[in-house]
Amino acid sequence: MKTLRKYTLLLTLLTFCTVNAQQKKTEEPKVIKEVDQVDKKAEEVNETTNNTNTAIKNTVENSKETLKTIGSLFGSGKGKANKKSKGAIKIDIKEVTYDDERLNNLYTHISNAKGVKKASKNFSNGKASINVVCKENADTLWDGVPKNVRNAFKMLQIDDKSMVLELAAAQLAD
Repeated sequence: MKTLRKYTLLLTLLTFCTVNAQQKKTEEPKVIKEVDQVDKKAEEVNETTNNTNTAIKNTVENSKETLKTIGSLFGSGKGKANKKSKGAIKIDIKEVTYDDERLNNLYTHISNAKGVKKASKNFSNGKASINVVCKENADTLWDGVPKNVRNAFKMLQIDDKSMVLELAAAQLAD
């Protein structure tokens, strides 16, 4: 009798475990399907986010270009000319000494000229260079230098961003 009880108990236990295992097997595919669905939704959200970021970047770039275009359409004529020529101007003066009073006068007038933001002076081997950041072009900057200072120099070359000068011949003999 005891053996019969043991076998019955064992048989009941095996039946329960089998039924329980079958229920888990039917639940596992449901869980796997749900996980797959969550993964797909996450991928869709990531893709949507990436597309949105790209669209925002493109919109910002297009807006910048549009603003530049609008600014160029409505800017004043004087403002346009200044913006085109704004930048660095290099002035080279040949055959001059570092302590030449005419060079120092020229540097003082140019560095204090209207529209000049930065000015620096360099000297090497008898050649001086004045570098300025200016709203005007080189010709307009030169025209702003007082005539008595300009007369001390001879213009050899000029364009929008540079000029080459030398001391005037009458002054070289001094």
